[in-house]
Amino acid sequence: MVREPPLVPAFHNGLFRHSQKNRILVNIGGMANLTIIEADPEKPVLGYDTGPGNVLMDSWIQHHQQKNYDADGQWANTGKVIPELLNAMLSLPYFSETPPKSTGREQFNPLWIEQNIRSLASTPEPSDVQATLLELTAITIADAINRHQLDNLQVFLCGGGSHNRQLRARLSTLLQPHYLSDTAELGLDPDWVEAAAFAWLAYRTLNKESGNIPEVTGAKGFRPLGAIYWGS
Repeated sequence: MVREPPLVPAFHNGLFRHSQKNRILVNIGGMANLTIIEADPEKPVLGYDTGPGNVLMDSWIQHHQQKNYDADGQWANTGKVIPELLNAMLSLPYFSETPPKSTGREQFNPLWIEQNIRSLASTPEPSDVQATLLELTAITIADAINRHQLDNLQVFLCGGGSHNRQLRARLSTLLQPHYLSDTAELGLDPDWVEAAAFAWLAYRTLNKESGNIPEVTGAKGFRPLGAIYWGS
């Protein structure tokens, strides 16, 4: 399945670029994706999906506790990571593919969780699976960030997953010594970043200005995105 490339890195670059510090924006929605904005304006802006954000944790707690999400990672915090399950999930080739890349629910879904659980010698406790899913999300985000080997780096979170305290704690540990915060520090609530991005894209299109970054989307150049259809 061909997936669309991330659309928000151009907005992240326009709003959050810093002239002296390297920055990575991490949007943790259903999937987790990065925007890499180096301080050097000659370096290209990059954007891609790291893998699951909230999607696996949400689906697991919905199945077992009929809750929409694991608030603050509280349920995950009651369990223990299952190394065999974590390693089985991390063996998915997607995680080692070179970006740019994109993924979605056709890959990361309840069936994929169950397929990996069946590889275990015994049936695990649901809370331990939840702890493992949180660890998977944290590790795949942190590994992607650390792979860029950027000094003087600030990492800012946005999206619903930015509110998961247990996930943030794991990211803080895995990303040391880098600075970790969320976009509220930069003046935009983490819950509003995606909506603001699409409003910005609409503004750019209405004014016939580009809304893409060719290195991210694979386009041959800068282009206005979408089309405007005026009503009668």
